[in-house]
Amino acid sequence: MLSNLSFKTKLFILLITAITGLIIVTAVAMTGLSSQQSANNELRNLSKIQASNDQLSIHMLEIADSLRSISVENYQDYIASAKEQIAQNANIIATNIEKAHSQNLKQTLEENLVELNDYSQALIALIEKRYIIGFDSSSGLRGSVDQMGTEISEDIQKLSLLKREFTNVRKAEAGYLSDPTESNLEEFTSSFDRFDNRIENFGFQDTHGVKANAYRDAILQYGKEYKSLSEIENTFTTQKNQFTESQLKANQLIENKVQQAENSAEESSTQANATLLGVSIAVILVAALLMLAIGRSVNSTLQNIITDLNKVKKGDMSSKASVNTKRNDEFDQLSQSLNEMTSGLGDVLKDVVSTTDNVSTMSTDLNNTISSIASSNHLVNQRTHSLASATDDISSRLTELSSTTNTLQAHSNETYQSAKSGADTIKLVLSSITDTVNIVNITSQQLDELGRLSKNIDSVIAMINDLASQTNLLALNAAIEAARAGEAGRGFSVVADEVRALAEKTVDATSKITDIVNTIQQSTQTAISTMESGQDNLKIISENGSKAEEAMRDIESNAMTGSKSTDSMASAIQDVASTAIQMSTEMEEIAQQLNQDTRSIDILADKTKQIQKISEQLAVKTQVFTLV
Repeated sequence: MLSNLSFKTKLFILLITAITGLIIVTAVAMTGLSSQQSANNELRNLSKIQASNDQLSIHMLEIADSLRSISVENYQDYIASAKEQIAQNANIIATNIEKAHSQNLKQTLEENLVELNDYSQALIALIEKRYIIGFDSSSGLRGSVDQMGTEISEDIQKLSLLKREFTNVRKAEAGYLSDPTESNLEEFTSSFDRFDNRIENFGFQDTHGVKANAYRDAILQYGKEYKSLSEIENTFTTQKNQFTESQLKANQLIENKVQQAENSAEESSTQANATLLGVSIAVILVAALLMLAIGRSVNSTLQNIITDLNKVKKGDMSSKASVNTKRNDEFDQLSQSLNEMTSGLGDVLKDVVSTTDNVSTMSTDLNNTISSIASSNHLVNQRTHSLASATDDISSRLTELSSTTNTLQAHSNETYQSAKSGADTIKLVLSSITDTVNIVNITSQQLDELGRLSKNIDSVIAMINDLASQTNLLALNAAIEAARAGEAGRGFSVVADEVRALAEKTVDATSKITDIVNTIQQSTQTAISTMESGQDNLKIISENGSKAEEAMRDIESNAMTGSKSTDSMASAIQDVASTAIQMSTEMEEIAQQLNQDTRSIDILADKTKQIQKISEQLAVKTQVFTLV
């Protein structure tokens, strides 16, 4: 099947096979990547569902734990916040249901949503019932009962018989409110009946009986509501446990789905790798088989061509290479060209035979031409010697120019080195200036600190002056008291005078210190101003130094460019000088060669005669070839 296909067609088939294999491998790889991407997307989706489900559990636990902190003041805010959080949690579960792809996971999350609603309703009912009963002794039914009891106590404050009996009722009330059991209720009822009997016996039914009955009804209503609260708390606990179990069940199912997604992703990756490897091996095998078949076909065609060439090598000009006209590929074109070459070579050999006959005739004409060439050769020899002398002069001048260029090259290199050294020196100076700027900044900060400390000295001196003034007043008072004491206070008067003199010296000393401190402050301020001016000058020097460094770098770069250009010019001049010397040498060689040519022309005349003999021998040798 491949024998009638051209070599180009075979290569095209091989290329199409390789491209098709590459497309198949790419398709398999893309399919594997798509499958793995789907598995990874499912894994991320499940991870998000799991994270949101865990967050929902935490939110509900926080709501339940905050029941202990509810009061009348934050009741409305807590109810609104709890309902809002419950609605958000319901939205989270609804969103997770939409994200879930597994039917059993959807069903589990829907059950979880039902449990969340039941749990939320039980929680709201519990909070509302606690609000009705009261979060403390001053709110709800408990607050109402306590308020009624307080009002009755105030009403019967002056009725000792009723007050003593109602005190027992309040004690029974406290016991029942803290623990509303049947026994405590019986105790309260017994105490209240005794109190009610006394109201009736003493004729206070109209004035105190109505409040007392309302008080008893409130106590009984508290008992009913408390019993209802216990039932609601049991329902809440049950719903909470069911919701927790539902959450655990959902989390366990999500974890299983996550594990399945991970296993699916790993299995998809393994399967994709195996498929990709199998398809790659199949494509390689097909390509190898095609290459083997093409190689064998090409080898067979080349062997046929080599066989035909060996026949031509032996002189058989009638041999023809086989040509497949149906295939007509590059090798067939080569065979056709070989056949044409053989035919052409046969024609050439025919012409050689014919030409050999004419060589003898031409030999005579060649002798005459050689004589003319000898005369011209002598004239050329003379001109060549003149040209050689001129070339020597050019070579000498180029040598002098090369020496001058070398000197210029040395100066350029020195300029480049100087520019480079100058740039390094400027860089070192800039570094020193930077250090100086840092030192000046530190000194400026220290001078600022010295200025602040000197101002603190002013306050100390003021304090010393104040102490000296007080000491002076004390000494004056002491002198006055010593004068009053008379002779007995004379010694004390001397001490007071010394103290007053010491205070005056202290004031004089502090005055001098003040002058010195003022001088220090003025000098410090002057130094600070000078330092700031120095900082500005150093900044300007640093900026100008940077510009100078850049300029030196430009000079260095230009010097380097000039040095390289000088090197190139010196090299070019040396090359020209070498060429001139070589030309001079070659001119001398040409002159010598012309001399030799003159002698060779004489020899050529002799050889012409030999050509005729050789042509005769050539005619004999051409008879070896088989011509068409």
